[in-house]
Amino acid sequence: NGGAVKEVYVTLHDKEFVELVDEPSTPLLAHRLEGLGFQLPDGYRGEVNLGVAPWMKRVADALDAGFVLTIDYGYEAAALYAPERSHGTLQTYYRHTQAASPYRRIGEQDMTAHVDFSSVMAHGTNSGLGVVGLESQSKFLDRLGFQRLLYRLRSKKLGQRERDSNVMAMRELVKPGGLGGFKVLVQEKGTGVTRLAEITPAHAGP
Repeated sequence: NGGAVKEVYVTLHDKEFVELVDEPSTPLLAHRLEGLGFQLPDGYRGEVNLGVAPWMKRVADALDAGFVLTIDYGYEAAALYAPERSHGTLQTYYRHTQAASPYRRIGEQDMTAHVDFSSVMAHGTNSGLGVVGLESQSKFLDRLGFQRLLYRLRSKKLGQRERDSNVMAMRELVKPGGLGGFKVLVQEKGTGVTRLAEITPAHAGP
């Protein structure tokens, strides 16, 4: 607001949860947004996860050599903080259906926000984790031989209902706009691997 970063707090008013916009509780919020490399317009609202840096350090410290896979909904910073997401990505779900407010059904609904994968990669790099690649779950599973596994499932001696059920469940994992839209970030430590092609099968056919 007015070119300055503000923070949204939650307080009680007449026994109801309400939002209060005030000065940030920590300068780290403004510091994170300054590191985006572009200016957010007045009125923009979004989420900043300050827990990424210490989490990445704990993960990196626990790993002598190997890979870290992070799978979730999210974007790199330029897409996450794009104008079309000027109201943020906070979502609530009640009984698997998207709900309207995080201040209703307290303790009975899930709340989620998209991951800033640019932040995860940057803090991972600072902690000694190299970036191998970032792509959609659909593409990543295809690299791992998804079509081959689907083909093998169809050839198994299963009842028609059981086979169809398993095929439908597998297809949900790669469905565009659904679980297939999850991002998969692969980071490494001490392996020398720099590309996803180095850790996935050469071909994914039957």
